[in-house]
Amino acid sequence: MKKWVWVVATLVVALLIGGYAYSNHHATAKEYQAAMTNGRTALTNKDYTQAESYFQNAMKRRLNDKTAQTYLTQTQHFVSGEDALDARKFSRAQGRYQTVKDTKNGAKVLIQRATKRLKQLKVIQANVKQFKKLLKQAASENQALNYGTSNNTLDELFNNKQFQKVYYKDLYTQALALRKANNAGQASSSSSASSQTTASSSASSTTTSSSKAAATSNSNSNSNSSSSSTKNTGASLTSSESQAAKNYKGSNEYTVTKKQKELNGKTITASQISSARKTINAAGGQADAMSDQDIRVALQQADKKGMSLTKYTQQYLK
Repeated sequence: MKKWVWVVATLVVALLIGGYAYSNHHATAKEYQAAMTNGRTALTNKDYTQAESYFQNAMKRRLNDKTAQTYLTQTQHFVSGEDALDARKFSRAQGRYQTVKDTKNGAKVLIQRATKRLKQLKVIQANVKQFKKLLKQAASENQALNYGTSNNTLDELFNNKQFQKVYYKDLYTQALALRKANNAGQASSSSSASSQTTASSSASSTTTSSSKAAATSNSNSNSNSSSSSTKNTGASLTSSESQAAKNYKGSNEYTVTKKQKELNGKTITASQISSARKTINAAGGQADAMSDQDIRVALQQADKKGMSLTKYTQQYLK
């Protein structure tokens, strides 16, 4: 009798333990499914931090679960790609998105978003290449003291709506700094050109006065010499008359000052003059009929007006 009691008791205990184990396993399975479902919903809502938390919870309910681990890792890679994109680290972002896209049995919504980001990055990287090329060109023009031309090149960047996006912030900042330098250069050139014009006018006036004085002295000398010759053909010029004749160089000569041969404080070289002649001829001007100083003046005026030599020729020299 006692044996049957122990047998029955043992069976009851076994049933209770088995029932508890089954109930606990069932509850754990439901919690796992709930965590995975909530994680997918969070991904759809772009709540990636919450999604990571749900997938980590699912892994606690089912240790080493491949699906939960795959979703968790894929989400972390996508978030890393987003952070890299915001930091304008495009190569790193591209690598993260590619990993998300190539994930097997991963979240479809993340694969779709990663694919879209990769296409976007392709456009961004192409724009960066184009913008850097224009910025380099503008910088070269600035170094050549062609401030107006450099600003025209920069306008191509500033007028492009894409250039104003956050992805190109570093390049945009560089372009602003270069434009500021160009404007300062133009202001300095205008001041220098104004000083050169004043000096040129003063020099021209002085040269003209000197020429007139020399011409008068020479005329008087010729008159006196003629008179003396009538009276005595063997007479010679006085020392003062000889000096006046020696100093006279003609009323049409124009002496070019050092400043008139310079552009922004630097001497205009023969190579620059030769290149300018070609530019003027190509633009429809008559460079062959111009003196070297005429070429220098054209370069100075073009720079003063913030124009390229081609545009200056077309507007003022044709």
